[in-house]
Parts: sequence; structure tokens; C-alpha cells
Amino acid sequence: MRVKATDTLSSVARHEKTEKRWYVARLTPLAAFLTIFFVAPFVILFMYSFGSSTIFELKFGSNFENWSSALTDSFFRTLLFRSIVNGVMVGVISVLLAFPFAYAITLGPLRKHSEFFLFAVLISLFSAYVVRIYAWRTLLGQSGIINEGLGVVGLGPYDWLLFNREAVVVTLVNVLVPMAVLPIYSSLAQVDPALIEAARDSGAGTWRTLYSVTLPLASRGLNAGFALCFLIAAGDYVTPQFVGGIDGQMLGNVIAEQFGVAFNWPLGSALAFMLVGAMGVVVALWLFLMRLLKFTGPLR
Repeated sequence: MRVKATDTLSSVARHEKTEKRWYVARLTPLAAFLTIFFVAPFVILFMYSFGSSTIFELKFGSNFENWSSALTDSFFRTLLFRSIVNGVMVGVISVLLAFPFAYAITLGPLRKHSEFFLFAVLISLFSAYVVRIYAWRTLLGQSGIINEGLGVVGLGPYDWLLFNREAVVVTLVNVLVPMAVLPIYSSLAQVDPALIEAARDSGAGTWRTLYSVTLPLASRGLNAGFALCFLIAAGDYVTPQFVGGIDGQMLGNVIAEQFGVAFNWPLGSALAFMLVGAMGVVVALWLFLMRLLKFTGPLR
């Protein structure tokens, strides 16, 4: 009996070792891919932020001049603040617009036609990003359909509809709302309608059920939708370039110029990591706010 028990334990141990080896073997390609195409470029770019560059040479270094310029220059700080504020506005507005639509096609009156509406959302993502920006540039222009419509009723044309921060926010919201719909839809699709019915049977009204049941269960989708829209909007430089004008420029535009025309990669790297750090703080504050409102569990 002891021999059989020993053999059984040995067999289990060998099986566990084999499973671990297969687990490591399956993860190795993914780990290698992330290391080569994400971690290594990330580290190299961070090292460049301590270096220096000329027209003919780019080299690593150990000085903090680039970081000092990025953190103390009032122009960079203004653009950083504008980028973060615009990103937060776009993220919040996108979530507020995406949630009712996602709710309607999962738990609401449009759930019988959810596949059609979800397909429509996916179709909107297939259109080219730059084309949609140009479309809004045309719509908001002095000869655009909005000003033409205002002219019919004796108003306008207004030149302030374009080339400002508001135009950037409106355009980015239009582009990013479909991206917010998808994670929220995914979360709401997993909500059991019986839980909502149980809350209503217990005497909870529509808003109480929404606050206490639906939003907490959909919190992962809300967090993902906000983070996705916020990160894209705060780091964008194409939209401000086309519809923002001077007043709508963001830090992403300066970073793109440093890596392009100015060929000042070290300063561009410092500015990029400063923006990434600020983004991380905002996402952490969003998660904390969701926890404070009891829409999600404690942070881990």
C-alpha cells in the first residue's frame, strides 16, 4: 500500500511539473513579444529623456535638463493641464452618452434588436479616423452645414465654432463614443435581468435600482470605457492640429514636433513620460471616485 501511495504521489508530482512546463511554454511567446515590442522601446525612450541631441547626433546621458524644462516651463504645464482637462471631459461625456445606448440594447427596450445596433456601432469604427475629423472640420466651418442652417434662421455664420478647445472635445467625443459603447455593452450583457427585477420587487425605484444594482455590476465596463476614451483623447495630436487651432493645441502636438521637426527626442521623451504619469494619476483618481460612489469594489 505504501508503494502504491508513493507511486501515486510521484505521478501527481510529475503531472504538476509537466503542467507548469506547458504553462511556461505557452506564456513564453507572449512574454517575448511584450518584452521586444513594448518593454524594450519603453525603457529606451525613458533613457533618451536623460540624453541630448543635435541635428546629426542622438545620444544617451545622465542629466535632468530635459525633465527640468518639462516640469518648470509654464508653456508645457499649460498644455499638460489642457490635455488632461480635455481628456477628462471627453472620457466623461463619452461614458455618459454610451451608457444609455448600451443599456437600451442590453437590458432596455432595444434588446431584441441588439445585434443590429451593435453592428451599427462596429460599422462606425470602420470609417477612417482622419476622414471623420475632416468631416467635423467641414461641419463646423463658416461654410459648413451648421452655419448654413443658422444662416437660414437669421443667425451666423459664426467663426468660433472651429479652431478652439470646444471643437476638439466635440470631435473627439464623436470619434470615441463607439469605443466606450463596446466595453459597457460587454459588462451590461453579463448582468442577470433577474437581479434588476428582484431589486424592483423589493421596492427599489428606477434610479435606486440603477445606482445600487446596474452601475456596480457594469463598473468594469464604465472604467474601461472612460480609461480608453480618456487616454486616447489626452494623448491625441491629430484632432487638435486639424480643428483646434492655436487655442486648441495640446501637449501631444508639442511632443510630435519634438520627435519630428525639432529632432529633440530627449525633450520629447520627457514630455511624453510627464503626460503618461499625469494620465496614470487621473485614471487612479477615477477608480477611487468609483469606489467612493460604491460603484466598484476596493482597489487592489
